[in-house]
This record gives sequence, C-alpha cells and structure tokens, in this order.
Amino acid sequence: MKAKKTQADRSDFEKREANIKSRSKFFSHLSVSLLTLLLTLGLFQADFDGLKGVLVDGLFRAKLSSRPHDSIRLVAYNSESTARHSISEKIPAEELAKTVSLIGQDLPLVIAILAPINERLYTEYELTQLAEVFSKTIVFVGYTDGESLGKNAPRSLYHTARYLPGFVSRDTFSFGADSVSRRVMLTVDGLPTIFSKLSELYRNSLNLQDESYPINLTEKFGGSIQTHINWQGPKGTYPISSFSQVTQSKLEPGFFRNKIVILGSALSSNKDRDFIFTPFSRSPFDTTMLEGAAHSLATLLNQNGIVKSSYWASVILSFLVGLIAMNLIVYLSPARSIQFLIGLTASLGFISWTCLNYFNYWLDIAHPLVLLGVGYYLIIPYRLVSEYKKRWHYQEKSEFMAELEQLKSNFLSLISHDLKTPLARIQGNAEIALTTSTTTLNDKQKKSLQSIVHTTEELSSYVETILDLTRIESSKIHLHKTSKDINSVITDVVRSKAPLAQEKNIRIETQLEPLFSFKFDVKLIQQVIANLLENAIKYSPENSTVVLESKEIDSQIEVCIKDQGYGIPAEEQDKIFSKFYRINNSQTEKEKGTGLGLYLVKYFVELHEGFVTLNSQLGKGSNFTIRLPV
Repeated sequence: MKAKKTQADRSDFEKREANIKSRSKFFSHLSVSLLTLLLTLGLFQADFDGLKGVLVDGLFRAKLSSRPHDSIRLVAYNSESTARHSISEKIPAEELAKTVSLIGQDLPLVIAILAPINERLYTEYELTQLAEVFSKTIVFVGYTDGESLGKNAPRSLYHTARYLPGFVSRDTFSFGADSVSRRVMLTVDGLPTIFSKLSELYRNSLNLQDESYPINLTEKFGGSIQTHINWQGPKGTYPISSFSQVTQSKLEPGFFRNKIVILGSALSSNKDRDFIFTPFSRSPFDTTMLEGAAHSLATLLNQNGIVKSSYWASVILSFLVGLIAMNLIVYLSPARSIQFLIGLTASLGFISWTCLNYFNYWLDIAHPLVLLGVGYYLIIPYRLVSEYKKRWHYQEKSEFMAELEQLKSNFLSLISHDLKTPLARIQGNAEIALTTSTTTLNDKQKKSLQSIVHTTEELSSYVETILDLTRIESSKIHLHKTSKDINSVITDVVRSKAPLAQEKNIRIETQLEPLFSFKFDVKLIQQVIANLLENAIKYSPENSTVVLESKEIDSQIEVCIKDQGYGIPAEEQDKIFSKFYRINNSQTEKEKGTGLGLYLVKYFVELHEGFVTLNSQLGKGSNFTIRLPV
C-alpha cells in the first residue's frame, strides 16, 4: 500500500510539473505571437522600397531568359551615325528623314520615333521636310521631353504623325529612388502613351479581340496608369542597328517588314536622356533608352506585365512567416535558429522567384525578411537570459548535488569503517563460542550462534561493497596486478560459496580448461566471480545447477557463470549494471541485496580493459560472461 501511495504521489507531482510546463509554453507562444503582430503592424509603417528594389532586381537577374519579341526592331542615331554631322542634342532632320524614308520602303507595320521633335529644336523647313517623309508611312512620334507634355504636335506634323508621350519611366523620386526603369506608362495625365497605342495597333493588325491592355495588370501611380515591365533579359536582348547601317543599305531586305521600328538617339553626350538603369545594370552608358522602350513595349504586346502583391497580402504573409519563425526561435538553440532562418530565407527567395518566373507575380518578401531579422534580434536576448537562468539553476543544482554526494561518500566511508571492527568482534566471539562450548550448548543455542555468524558475514560483505563504492567514486581504486592462474581463483570462490549452495541443494559444476597464468588484480577479479556466483545461487531455484566455465578465446580469458534461475526481462537487462538498481518482481524481492554487486562487477572488469555481457531468457536462466585481456 505504501509503495502504491508513493507511486501515486509521484504521478501527481509529474502531472503538476507537466501542467506548469504546458502553461509556460502556452504563454510563451502567446507572447511571441502578440510581439509578431505588433512588429508586423509597426514595420508596415515603412515602405522599404530600396530593399524591395534590390530584391526584385535580383529576381530578374536570376529569372530564366525569354526570347525577345520578334516584331520589334531598334534603330539608333549613335556615334557611328554622327560621322557626317556635328554632335548635337537632336537627331539631324536630314538624317532622320532619310532613315525613315528608307525604312518605310521596307513596309514596316509602324515607325515610332522616341525623341523630342518641336519648334524649339527644328526649323519650320526641317519640320516640313520631316512631315513630307512621315506622310508616306505610319509614324508615331513619342516625345521624351517634359515641355511637350500636353501640347499639340508642331503644325507641320499635325496631320502626318501621331504625337504622344514616349517617356521611359524611371524611379527617380519614387519607389527605390535609384533611377532604375521598372515600369511602363500606359497613360500620362489622361493621355495615352506611344507604347499603349503601338500595342493596340499591333493587336489590331492581328485581328485580336482584346486590343486594350488588361486593367487588372495595371496600377495607378500619381497621374499615370502603369504596369511593371517584364524584363526579358540584360543588355543586348534587343540588338540595335544604327542610322548609318540603314542609310548605307547594310541591312538585309525585308528586315523591317511588318515590324514595329523604334528610332531614337543613343549618344553618350545625352547620357541622362539616352541611357537608363535596369534591374540588370546600373552602369552609365550600358543600356540605352531604346532597349528599355523595347522591353516596355514587349510587356504590353505580350500582356504579361508583372503584378505586385497587394498591401494586405504582404501583411498576411509577413505575419504568418514571422509567427512560425519566432515561435520556433524561442525553443531552438541559437545555432539551429540561424540555420532555420537561412533555410526560411532561401525558401522565401525561391517561392518569390517561382512566382515571378512562372506566374509574373511579384511577391513582396522585403517586409518578411526585415521582420525575421528584427524578430531574431529581439528574441535572442530573451533566449540568452532564459538560457543563463537555466544554466545558473543547473550549476547551482550540480554544485549542491556534488556537495551532497561528497557528504554521502564521507558518511558511508565513516560508517563502514566504524562498522567493520564491531562486526569482526561479534563474528569472532560467536565463532569462539561455537568451537569452545560445543558440549554445554543445546541445539537451539548453536543455531542462534550460527545465525549470528552468518548475519555478521552478510553485514561484512555489505560493508565491503559500500567501501568499494566509496573508493570508486573517490577514484581511489588502483589495480595491483600479479601473475596467477584464474582457475585457482574460481576454485577458491566455489569453495567459499559451497555452504550457500548447500542450503538450497544447488549443485555447482566447474568446466575449467587448463590455462596459463596471466596478470590481473586477484582481489578484484575474485570479488567479480564471487558476486556473479552468489547472484546465481540466490536467484536459482532449489535443486538446480550452476555451471562455471573458463577458456581462452582470441588472446582473452573468458569466464562464464550459467544458472537455471528465473531469468531477467529484456527491458531490464540494460539497467541491471546501474548503481543501486534492483529488479522489482515477486521472485527477486525476497532476496536481500544492495543493488551494487553487478555495478562493481562491470566496473572492475572494465578497469582491466575487459567487458561483461549477459544472455538471459525468462524462465530459462541467465548466462554472465566476462572477458579479460591476457
């Protein structure tokens, strides 16, 4: 009953401990979740446009390359074309007229000129000259100067060219403010741009029903409607021909047939107007504005502009990522936390790349990444304080246990030494009384004296065992090896344990092969064999047999002690060599013991650099085998 009550009390204590830990974990998760929510709402007060720009540019660089649109041709007035003209900020009217005339003879779908053409730059004669050439083909003029915005075309060009905004958008003051071209405008202040009109003309020429660009792919930005450019590749994706190649007939016939031909200047003297920064390069004079126009137009022709994730989609993603990450960081080790964050960051990058590459969807991961970084540096100090408290608690507990262990060892050593002398006196006096008073004692008195002798022997054995334990724990046991035949040690042990075996009518058999003497600690190995033989006798039924074998195998001496006892359950076999461990069942509980015998056996054998093994089956007995190196 008392044992059951103790077990029930222990179970209740463990349940209370489990409930406390469960509540602690719940409140930790709740606190971290609230912190994640507050951080998410707080971080979305900032745009992080610079970081977003860097991330999306990186995604474009990693994006799988796609083929340029085959209906776009680029022709530039560049340094090669200026050989016959002095460098100026405008394309010479004579050069422009001649180039447009020659391209028009190849029957293009449309010619789009991206350059400022107005009365300030060109004379009336030059404008009239251009108008005459423009009247022979379809020409769009996309002005790239702010002063022309909202104004009508020059009078000479009013009926011969469509005059529209032709700006290639740059994030100069908005978004990342890094001057990178990331968007194409469809309208500016209510006016359609040259890109949207060229797209409509192209799709109309193919008799496509959806001539206009899908409104769900656009967003309103200031006074314009824009869509994000789906960049198809770096510089060189769209080759650029020069004005001189056209005027000198260096291009193959039909090169411009049924194509959208975009003309413009690419002069280093006009770097601010004629060159742009792209997600692939921010080097000056690297990517021409004409190439940016080609990518912008191709986005509208393919109707595959990049759709940016909405504000609330970004908020929800950030909160969910932060919630998972911060709750795990609380319980993972710092090293595992960093590994997890690296893995999570790589996963977010891969998901974002997949969305952009296959679905033309720009998933904002800037806020989740910032949230992970901030959350990590907020959680880690808390973790460090918590770890310090645990370490301090464990250290304090360890010091207390070490002190307690020392007190226990001192107590056991003191008591054991003090018990040996009175036990020896009791045993000696009882033996003297038995040997000198055989005639004056009756049978009852003799049995009492024999019981005293037997009891003092058991107590002496317990005391010696405890002394061995204290010596082990204080590292005071050292081997004193001498050369001896182990068979003689086994014979002595069998002789000393014969009376114990006779009490249960147990027969002890020895099967000892002739062996050479080798060096070992006789006292310790004698104790090992004695402990194993005594256990075999104690836990064997009456009228059974215990067998001791010795032989040499692979330069090792093997000693086996086999019994026909109750056997040891498989789940207990790894524990029986532990200190103070005893099997708790009905067959063994009646036998007295300290739970130290097998612990000492294993320790003494391993001290000789040997090992001990057990093979046991319930109801069939046990076989303990020790091996010692020769």
